[in-house]
Formats: sequence, structure tokens, C-alpha cells
Amino acid sequence: MNPSIQISLNQTIRKFKMIEPLETILVCVSGGKDSVTLLHLLHEMRKEWQIKLAIAHVNHKLRGKASDLDEAFVKHLAQKFKTPFLTTSVSVKEIAKSRKISIEEAARGARYQFFEQAAERIGAQKIALGHTQDDQAETVLMRLVTGTGLKGLQAVRPKRKLGDACLIRPLIEISRDEINSFVKKNSLSFREDKSNSSHLFLRNRIRKQLIPLLERSFNPQVKRVLARLPHLLDADLAFLEETANLFYRRLAHEKSSGEIAFARKPFEQLKPAIQYRLIGHAIRQLSGAEFDFEHWNKFLDGLASKTRTRVQLPRQLVASMSRDGVRISGPSRLRTSFHYLIFPGMKLFIPEINATVNCELVLKRPRPIKKSDLSFEILDCSSLTFPLEITGRRQGDRFQPFGQMLPMKLKKFLINRRIPEEERDRLPIARLSGKIVWIGGVGFADPFKVTSQTKQCIRLSCMHGNCTV
Repeated sequence: MNPSIQISLNQTIRKFKMIEPLETILVCVSGGKDSVTLLHLLHEMRKEWQIKLAIAHVNHKLRGKASDLDEAFVKHLAQKFKTPFLTTSVSVKEIAKSRKISIEEAARGARYQFFEQAAERIGAQKIALGHTQDDQAETVLMRLVTGTGLKGLQAVRPKRKLGDACLIRPLIEISRDEINSFVKKNSLSFREDKSNSSHLFLRNRIRKQLIPLLERSFNPQVKRVLARLPHLLDADLAFLEETANLFYRRLAHEKSSGEIAFARKPFEQLKPAIQYRLIGHAIRQLSGAEFDFEHWNKFLDGLASKTRTRVQLPRQLVASMSRDGVRISGPSRLRTSFHYLIFPGMKLFIPEINATVNCELVLKRPRPIKKSDLSFEILDCSSLTFPLEITGRRQGDRFQPFGQMLPMKLKKFLINRRIPEEERDRLPIARLSGKIVWIGGVGFADPFKVTSQTKQCIRLSCMHGNCTV
């Protein structure tokens, strides 16, 4: 064995806390130089670390007989090392065609799915992959060429979760030249994938054309410099993500299953880097999509506008900005329609707007107070007959707000109260013979106010979510 590469491997494992004693490591072996080297190195250190090894291989069925020979080669290695062998065959071309994705994406997805399943089957705590320092440098360049943000520049992570296990990359600080030297010195057999020489793939063009140009003309150590960049970013990005998560928990309000809102003033006080992550988090939660640079620029333009603005986001999501809030929601829908009846002593959950209306009988007339909490209102029971209807707003609705002598258009009232357009169709409205008695969270009608003659009251309140259980 080459002692220097073994020392580097041990240093990397300790630095990133990749392996603990007594663990089972599933080593993913394609048959190429990198994964074969990883297997030999881990096999050499198994007694020192008191670890158990197993080997996993995925036959992608992409190169006909050559793919089957790869599988047979890896199986022979498992027999040689007396190591459990787990394998599967996957028609990657069919997956790519059915899902309308690239061959590379389909192959990667199939591999990781199998590795997770195989690790669970044998109880492996770690899944070891053979990515090297060169792979890291190539990935950074690929992300730069095709466009990415700071998160994308983290490229190949040394360690990350996959199901109940962790993916680890013990060779991530070892160069391909060191691998080649190790293979030659130890006369190791391996399988050569001819597709690695094809200029059809971007990664291969970067490896064979761009990196040699950068080494010749700019920096002979460019691979080492590029591979170091993700590690330098890790600490800063971890801090940003933790900070963004803190603000998300504090500021994000799920208005319904299809909308997430932020109060505008505290949102605008945040730094753009945190704003970006809050909106990105909301987009992922609502659709699973990623927030790209083009949409971010449009969002910033909308945020800078002092008028009501709507900005298109990925997956048909929309960012709506008003004076009071920033809302991320799905495609516009027809006005929410619902109709329920409510009696005193009853809690009513309205799934269409994900809210609960509570109707309570109050035996004593409350003392007059200046109230700022609009989640509930106290009304004169003698002015009401039950049941009350609970509906959404309707075309042509008119409403006589508390303190006014004449009714007005409900739409104008809601605009005056600065109720965002996106929220108006999700307001529960209590009606008596069609007339509006109360608008949940907004106000009540003057004819039903408590007076000095009131002997019994009704308390109507509105809460987010299902509060009936």
C-alpha cells in the first residue's frame, strides 16, 4: 500500500467525521479506478477502525455486454475480499425516456435509490462513494458554466444524509493523479468506461479541454483551488441557512395549504441573502421547486415597487406584494365557495379556508373596552336569530360597518381596511337572512352592536386551522 494516500484518507475521514468504529460501510463500486481504489483502502483499514464492509453495484444496462462484464468484475472483487455483494440491474434509458430527463440524471437517481435501499437492507450506517478532488473541481466548473448560486458551488459534499444512512466521500481530498499512482504501484485491475472519453458529455469536455487550458494558461494548481472552494463556503452557508431558518419560523405564516405569507415591514428589514432564502424555502415547501436567479431578480423588482405587484415564480407559483405583506401562492383560483350553519355553543371548521369559527353564548354583558384584537367580536344576542349562515363573500355584497349609519360596498370596505386581495375570498362571513353580521378577523355590522339594553351576548371568533379537536 501507498502510505501517503492512506494517511490522506485517514485525515479526511477524521476531519469530516465520516466513520465511527464498529460501523458497517456499504462501498459503492462501479469497477473504475476510483471506486476500486476506495475499496482497497477501506479494506486495508478495516481492522484498525473495526468496521465491516459490503459492496454495492448498479448495472445501468447502457453499454451492453460491457456493463455485464463490469458487474461480473465487481462480483469477483467481493468474492476476493469475502465481502457481501448487493447488485441490481436498471434500464436507465427507459427511465430517462419515461420521465423525460437526461441519461445522467436517470442513472444518478437509480444509483442513489438502490444505495439507500441496500444500506437499509444490511443495516449499514455509511455509504461510501469514490468521488475525488478532481470530481469536485469538475463539478464546481460545471455549476459555474451552467449557472448556479452559492449553494450550487458547494458541489460534492464530503458527507450528507441519505435515508437513515450517511453518504461519505473519503477520497474527496485525493487527486486523480494520486489514484493513478496508487493503482499502478499496486498493480490493481479495474474496468474502463469508454463513455468517459466521449466529448458528448459536458463533464468530459471540462475534464479534457477546459481544465488543461486553465492549468496551462492560468494556474497549474487550479483543480486543488476549485476543489477547496466548497469547503470554504460550508461554514458561511451553514450560518446563513441557520439564520434564515430562524427568521422563517418567526415570520412565515401558512395562510392555507397553498399559500405562505410574510408581513412586509419585517421582511423588508432583512438582508437580501436572508430574503432570498425565505422565499426559496416557501417555494420548496409549496411545490418542491428551486428559486432561480431570473425569478429572484423579478421578485426584487416587485418588492421595490410601491404599488400592488404580482410576480411569476417557478411551477406556476405567484408572489403577490401589497403594502402589508408578501405572499407566495399557487395559481389563481375561482372565488372560494362554501356554506355552513352555526348555532351558539358550536365550533365550525371550514376546510375550504382552513379556519375555525367559534360561536359562544355570553350570559353577562361585557364592560365597554377599547379592543384591538379583531380575531373575535361581541354582538347583541337579541338582535340575532339562529342558525347564522357562514359563507364566503358574494357578488354585490353590502355591509354597514360598526359606527356608520349607511351600508357600503363590501369590496370598498375591505380595500379601505387594507385587506389583501388574496385574503378576501378566504374570510368567513356570518349572515342573517343574507345580511352581513360579522366578517371574521375584520369587523361586524353596526345593527348588531352591544348597547346599554343588551342582556345577553354572542361571541364570534375566527382561528387559523382546525381547532375543533
